[in-house]
Amino acid sequence: MTSTSDQQANPAASDVQADGTHTDSAAVGEARAKTAVHIRLLERDYRLAVHDDEKQALVDAAHKLDVRMREIRDQGKIHAADRIAIMAALEASLESVKLSQASKQTTHASDQQAIAQQADDEILLLRMQSLSQRLSDALS
Repeated sequence: MTSTSDQQANPAASDVQADGTHTDSAAVGEARAKTAVHIRLLERDYRLAVHDDEKQALVDAAHKLDVRMREIRDQGKIHAADRIAIMAALEASLESVKLSQASKQTTHASDQQAIAQQADDEILLLRMQSLSQRLSDALS
């Protein structure tokens, strides 16, 4: 996602590659098309350039952010738009961190279950091999 105003201010912007070299964005071309998206946060309009596959997610996120910013403003404790934005951003960031931690815990629990299942399967296989050997010995 890029701000359209940033692109207009420096139309021949160059990108820094991993090896430190610079390439002209226009020369490289974009693999995915970008679309201008207009969003509104606390009565201020913003125009952003986003990839087509990110457009709806950005619109949804902007709507959610606008609602939360209005709630913070309407509580009457904070009036400055920049402070409202910081509070809303901190809340969103905290929510993201909590979701990430929950996801890691779920993944860890799933990994532990998989390890336990694998151990159970190995024990069952050993028991089956032992029974097979005992049957073979008994039939011989």
